[in-house]
Amino acid sequence: PWFLVEAAPDITHLIKAARQVNDSQPGHIINLIINAFGSPSSLATKKIAILGLSYKANVDDLRESPAIEIAQLLVEAGAQVTAYEPYKLDAVIPGVQTTPSMAKAIDGAELLLLLVKHKEFVELEPDKLVELTPARIVVDAVNGWSAPSFAAAGFKIYTLGVGDIDANKK
Repeated sequence: PWFLVEAAPDITHLIKAARQVNDSQPGHIINLIINAFGSPSSLATKKIAILGLSYKANVDDLRESPAIEIAQLLVEAGAQVTAYEPYKLDAVIPGVQTTPSMAKAIDGAELLLLLVKHKEFVELEPDKLVELTPARIVVDAVNGWSAPSFAAAGFKIYTLGVGDIDANKK
């Protein structure tokens, strides 16, 4: 799309606007995480588990993946980032500890960040997940999880385009 914008800037205003919105999403996700923790300084030393690094669901291709940018932004903010990418177990992201299993990624996490809608993640049951991790904050950037189900299981869930859902709110 950026090639088209460059080649014909006078007739690609909508394409340019769409790309600008898409390109701003990693920053938007970081803001959701900051809101979940309460302040920007709260990212320092927080343990965040990223689920998914590929550019789309059920593939191993990490090229041009916004998840990589989000992971790097979290590391720059001082977070301790662990990631699990089931389709690319040997992924190397500077500053990010990648793990060969989801259990290792979420162990000790304070926040779970769903960045790719892999089948393995979408099928997670919140009642079982709550037993595997101390994290009770979830940021779902791909609308892969049932927010009411996660809230009912005791998670505070932030969903892209929705905000936070708290089962205790009225």
